[in-house]
Amino acid sequence: MQIVEDLHVARVQKTVALSVVQTCGELTSMEIDLPEQDLNISAEAFTSGLNILVVIDTNIMISHLEFVRSLKSEDIPGVGRLALIIPWVVLQELDNLKKGKMLQHVRDKAIPAVQFIYMCLKNQDSKLWGQSMQLASQKIYGLSDENNDDRVLQCCLQYQNLFPQAVVILCTDDKNLCNKAIVSEVKAFCKADLVTALQNLNVNRHQNCVELQQSKCDAEFEKTERGDARFPNTLPDLEKNLGQALSCILETEMEIAFGNLWLEVIVYLKPPWTLANLLKCYKKHWMAVFDYVVPRGLLSTIECLHKHLCTSKPVDSSTVRILLQESKKLLHAFSSRSDYNGVLPQAYAEVNKLYQTLTEVRSDSEQDLSEDIMVLSENAVCEKMEAMTPNLQNSEEKKLHPSFHVAQENRHQEIWSVLEGVWNTINLYSIEIFQKLDPNTVTVTAKSSFEEAFLGLQKLLAAVNDIREGISRILTPTSSFQDIWTLYNFLISNEINNSIKFTAEELYECVSQERYRERLEVGCCQLAQLEHTVKQCHASVQMEAKNRGWL
Repeated sequence: MQIVEDLHVARVQKTVALSVVQTCGELTSMEIDLPEQDLNISAEAFTSGLNILVVIDTNIMISHLEFVRSLKSEDIPGVGRLALIIPWVVLQELDNLKKGKMLQHVRDKAIPAVQFIYMCLKNQDSKLWGQSMQLASQKIYGLSDENNDDRVLQCCLQYQNLFPQAVVILCTDDKNLCNKAIVSEVKAFCKADLVTALQNLNVNRHQNCVELQQSKCDAEFEKTERGDARFPNTLPDLEKNLGQALSCILETEMEIAFGNLWLEVIVYLKPPWTLANLLKCYKKHWMAVFDYVVPRGLLSTIECLHKHLCTSKPVDSSTVRILLQESKKLLHAFSSRSDYNGVLPQAYAEVNKLYQTLTEVRSDSEQDLSEDIMVLSENAVCEKMEAMTPNLQNSEEKKLHPSFHVAQENRHQEIWSVLEGVWNTINLYSIEIFQKLDPNTVTVTAKSSFEEAFLGLQKLLAAVNDIREGISRILTPTSSFQDIWTLYNFLISNEINNSIKFTAEELYECVSQERYRERLEVGCCQLAQLEHTVKQCHASVQMEAKNRGWL
């Protein structure tokens, strides 16, 4: 146990702190398990019966290498096939321990551990995987990459997301890390308890499989439960993207509201967060923080998401569809405040993609709306949510309404009128500024009036640049929904669409039409010309002001 305590102290005191991108020796210099390869492994590995992933901590590799060897190579009675996962931070620590840079007395134990992992990775042993540097660089659920315990835990959470059909177990003799894992809903056991836990787990899985098979025989018509082959990853993907977005929003808004005290004193549950804990934090802090940021009624959306996503009960496709709609509504509401360093647009795009995929799968379009209403009718909270749900019609529902296309075109014209209004405003404003800064009038203009006009010119240049950048993103051949946010956020932040309200989704639908894209191309050229003229004026006026000693 002395080695375990020494490693724990070294982590706490950050004597083993390493940058994620830092390579330390032969292990961390290898190219191992890139994310794309991880995903390719999934189908083959789990269809062949591999359903348990054991994440190995540094102290286990150092103190119990023979146990790790047998765990990889030998069959455990009553346990199916499993694979070992070595986190990136463990590879880094072992490389450094081997050199004697951190704990001299464990150097001799680190060398054979490094050699064992190296040979497994080199030979592409299917029962031992290494977390790649690319995966380790991705932060999720508020985990810190400065804390090595958190980086091990991050590895566990990432493989839960990558392989939702598997059971991920952390093996460590560090009791504090076990505690962190357990409260984060990751199974964790010390070396002494691991084999028994695996055997018990396998018995429970067998019983569950028997019960599930019997249930399928008794209720064959229930094909839309969690795990349906038509959309197997919808809920895990929703939980992953929603969790990443809500984690970023929670950190940002809590820091704005409470400053540096938010993490140490204020927050209801400290990171690392599971999705369940995130939603609990939102419910707890809603009135104090989020009620001032987004509409108050969205609390019912948080409650509904918590009820259906944080449960082991099966969820049918109608409920999944509602949850996707509510997630989109929640993310869209926060988008009017910020893009949260680009995390929010990306999450919204992924959730929207899941919604569209699910919609395409469902063929019984005429029953969609009635089914959606019936699914949540028993839940009073979700009935409130349902009353607030925007009328989002899918492609199948559009066929039921002949007037849909006319209404849609009218809506597009309204949105386009807002964009035209922006251009007209900028055009008139630029003419006014140019007149005030004309060389013939500058000589007789008072300094205060000049400074006001010059400040207006700088604002004009910034606005033209923002709009042109937003339109350019939309016009790229590979543009997607998330490219709409630069333009949409400009309109929102400048309160331009107050008279005619529209969502980012509606704006994207409008500018995706060929006729409006052609107009945007013309407008983008005009903006480029205006930007060039404004820059020339700016340079000329700045020189004149310097000559007169005003700048």
